[in-house]
Amino acid sequence: MTTRECALCQEESLETVIDLGFHPCADTFVFDSKLKGVENRYPLKVCMCSSCGHSQLAYVVPREARYQDNDYSYDSSNSPVSIDHFTEMARSVSLELGLGNNDFVCDVGSNIGTLLDGFRRISGCKVVGIDPSSNIAAIANENGIPTINDFFSIASANEVLKLGRPLVITATNVLNHSEDVAGFFDAAKYLIDPRGCIVFETPYLLEIIKQTAFDTIYLEHVNYFAVTPLSCFLASRGFGIQKIEVSDYMCGTIRLYVRPNSAHGADVARYVEIERQYGLFSKSVYGDFMERVKSLKFRLNKQLYDIKAAGGKVIGIGAATKGNTLLNYCNIDSDLLEYISDTSSLKIGKLTPGSHIRIISDDNINSDITHGLILPWNIAEYLTKKLKHLNLKFIIPMLEPK
Repeated sequence: MTTRECALCQEESLETVIDLGFHPCADTFVFDSKLKGVENRYPLKVCMCSSCGHSQLAYVVPREARYQDNDYSYDSSNSPVSIDHFTEMARSVSLELGLGNNDFVCDVGSNIGTLLDGFRRISGCKVVGIDPSSNIAAIANENGIPTINDFFSIASANEVLKLGRPLVITATNVLNHSEDVAGFFDAAKYLIDPRGCIVFETPYLLEIIKQTAFDTIYLEHVNYFAVTPLSCFLASRGFGIQKIEVSDYMCGTIRLYVRPNSAHGADVARYVEIERQYGLFSKSVYGDFMERVKSLKFRLNKQLYDIKAAGGKVIGIGAATKGNTLLNYCNIDSDLLEYISDTSSLKIGKLTPGSHIRIISDDNINSDITHGLILPWNIAEYLTKKLKHLNLKFIIPMLEPK
């Protein structure tokens, strides 16, 4: 579906600022037997609203195709880095909001329940998750995390209300997946305790641009949030941003504490000024961003070609969703990479979308491999230490921050 209006202000003043070509859905890892016919590809372009500054995809794949037509492959407990992050979040939110065993937390897009497990262990509160992917919701329920298999809406909120009214609603790396941001906050306002707080995390547009993290852009990520347009949107719907935190998780994540029927706190003005000084809503910033992306593509391909020409063997390390944007934009396939290694049972044995590179277990990396291309470069330090015993030469596809 071609995007006609801004997701935040509904103006039709959209202009393309990033163009990465045509891509399949980045999280659609499939078995060879399921590759029948032509694999769908869609334009991966980001447009900016000249009215409020919000950035979003110029073309949106229906949510059912993204999360329900195939088994979802992301597991929030797949790496110690993720587990540590969600444990830290559960601890920080519990302390910030004074959660105890009489309170109730609902996590939207809860995956297998890693964050909710942290809340339950740290604060002793009651928890429930909502997730649209049936295979993921099934794993969560098997793990003892009560999970409603549905998209977040007034209807699924009514299912939560059968258990109580949550004091806290969380959403991590979820709101950026939603094509109906207003609907999310309508459902959240309907569901939450009047004294409650919505705490959500999303990749931060400022960090994506600064770090040239173009691989954070993929078809599942519909929105790319900055504080300036988001604060105006939330204020217009009666929400106030009470606190803002930025971490280096997923190349740069912003965490916001938002309350209904309240005004913005002091953090908002500070981040609005940071974005203004950087020029985040200037088209020239995105022109420079695209030049850096192209430069990375040329240099990485040359590096891989030179290694192969010299008799080397290269594999991909980490079948991360973000890696599929890199692979497809740079036209890297099984001619350049022998395979990709990973630890997730949801991905091993499958092929990467578009590039069709097979995924094997980290335990089965061949001894004749000479180089490893780190696809989730944001956790490169962890992966290089973990696989140090293989004596590979590691390639980290990133540029210096701008």
